[in-house]
Amino acid sequence: MATASDTTSTQAEDERQSIDEIVVSGRHLSSRDASIIVEQEFMVDVAEALSRLPGASRNQNGRLSGIAQYRGMFGDRVSVSIDGFGVISGGPNSMDAPLSYVSPMITERLVLERGIPGVASAPESIGGHVDAAIARGDFSSGERFDFGGMVGARYANNGDTTSLAGRLTAANRSHRVSLVGEANRADDQQTPVGRIVPSQLSRDRLDASYAYQDDRNEFQVFAGYLDTRDTGTPALAMDIRYIESQLYGASFGRQLSPDLSIDARVGYNDVDHVMDNFSIRPAPDMPMQYRQNRTGGDGFVFALQSEYSMSDFLLTAGVDGRLASHDSLITNPNNAMFFIQNFNDVERDVLSAFSAIRHESRNSDWEIGLRYVDVSTDAGEVSFSGLMDMMGMNAGQLADAFNAADRSLSFGNLEAVFKYSVRLTRDLAFSVDLGSKTRAPSYQELYLWLPLQATGGLADGRSYIGNLDLSAERSNEIAVGLDWAGERFTISPQAYFRDVSDYIQGVPATVMPANMLATMMSGNGALQFDNVDAEIYGLDLGWRYSLTERLGVEGSASYTRGRRTDVSDNLYRLAPPNASIALNFADSSWSLRGEVIAYDGQNRVSAYNDEQPTAGYGIVNAAFSWNASRSIRIDLQAVNLLDRGYQDHLAGVNRVRDVDIPVGERLWGAERTVSIGAVMTF
Repeated sequence: MATASDTTSTQAEDERQSIDEIVVSGRHLSSRDASIIVEQEFMVDVAEALSRLPGASRNQNGRLSGIAQYRGMFGDRVSVSIDGFGVISGGPNSMDAPLSYVSPMITERLVLERGIPGVASAPESIGGHVDAAIARGDFSSGERFDFGGMVGARYANNGDTTSLAGRLTAANRSHRVSLVGEANRADDQQTPVGRIVPSQLSRDRLDASYAYQDDRNEFQVFAGYLDTRDTGTPALAMDIRYIESQLYGASFGRQLSPDLSIDARVGYNDVDHVMDNFSIRPAPDMPMQYRQNRTGGDGFVFALQSEYSMSDFLLTAGVDGRLASHDSLITNPNNAMFFIQNFNDVERDVLSAFSAIRHESRNSDWEIGLRYVDVSTDAGEVSFSGLMDMMGMNAGQLADAFNAADRSLSFGNLEAVFKYSVRLTRDLAFSVDLGSKTRAPSYQELYLWLPLQATGGLADGRSYIGNLDLSAERSNEIAVGLDWAGERFTISPQAYFRDVSDYIQGVPATVMPANMLATMMSGNGALQFDNVDAEIYGLDLGWRYSLTERLGVEGSASYTRGRRTDVSDNLYRLAPPNASIALNFADSSWSLRGEVIAYDGQNRVSAYNDEQPTAGYGIVNAAFSWNASRSIRIDLQAVNLLDRGYQDHLAGVNRVRDVDIPVGERLWGAERTVSIGAVMTF
């Protein structure tokens, strides 16, 4: 909560704002964060918005399964929250990645913490922190209840993609009741070389909430529902049959005194998830190859935080936690005797405490913080049935070894972050972040006892086994940035370097039964998660030049290099160097945007899993927006206007046979796509 003594800090922040912030076209950039107003963007996957922020991108395993990537780290390494609440996913391959739990037209904004996240942001944010906010409406200013909301619709010709959204809010100055919802539907997507099969999608997202506020208190409670059906993930071995999720949460804040405030929140979500390899993609030739995987995840997240201000200092302290459970059972509908219990009664609990002190003055600010993170994990015994002959013998040896091992593990890690920024001149500011961040192994990296592809969405087509002897990753990082804001030109570059010890990735397995089993199933030996050493470094920036009051040009650029330092190899699935430039014109009632986005080829690929290089490419996009009235907005957009054929390095390789794109070939980008949308507010 804001405190009365925040006035000094707010004034200092306002004075700095003119030199460290770029705001244009619904996008904001400063040395501390980057954000985008998602509801103004044409997309079905909120993770796609990350690729429009410097240094960020997304690994795309399906049209609704985007995995956040920031400065060379992705997956569990990037902390993702929704309105400050962490999400417990249900699928071991991240088909329901955290950002799939929000839908674009009802998402108010997506905020990326630029540089090293502060200790108060989240535990295990070794690769960055992202928060998405649902648009639930505002309180009104009077005692009488006012009703407001929006309805919107969008259509894209490629795949007959439709989105329908609405929000109804009743509010006065103290109470707010809100109901929001969005439905997304699409058929298979077309590329210049044919259809991506399957790339159809179906998702419904609902959220109901009540909020209260007065001079000293804030309170909100919400209930949400996600229903995803028959959605393709062509870069993975199976597709989504359904994901049913319930999400609940409550938050409370109180101003105890002019200088002291507390905030608390608790959330729960439950996921039931089924995937298979025969319903919406061409089925295997042999009935014995049919596979269905039912998985589940559930658990609680909670946090308690206090802030105390004195003079120019702000003290923050808190505790938080995440208690998660996971299960996964693979079956064959053609053989009632077949099953593989690949994850059974898995628990991964994170408990953490932190403290930070921040000082702000007219020309500078600094922050230093410490966080201790305790991660405890455990798993039940596993079993299988229906694997015959040598496959059954090898699987039996692996199951026996796993069940006999000590599976109760704990990881205790101390993290530290220091941030400093100073105004050098009226137009120029300098910032530096120093940090040491950690991440304990995921449950897949620890407890995957049979060589399978349940790897948190790596999508490299290789079979992995876990490792109970893994250590936690530690990244020692420095990020240095400048912010220049002249009368017409603004730019915010940042350079960074990460030295990562005990980085977790696959290495050739030395477990003979796993290698024999993987070779019989796929023709390749197994990979085993292990600790290696790595470094990641790069530069990203955003800029804008105002030609006139209505006409401006803007752009961004990102470069990331990641490599192992213990052997000569590159890190897997890193975004290639890329840049964009856009011309914007805004009149009183309409705006026009044209942009060129260019990606360099990615030849620095990992050898350990035979990652394929990709060629560079560029595409041209255009967008038009017209405010037909104070309450109606019409949007038009054309993506890949010149209908170029290209392959996004982060899109993964095709895993589906008997379709237009051969198995093992990098998935192609969508052909020219024209979209139209309308939003009415009331």
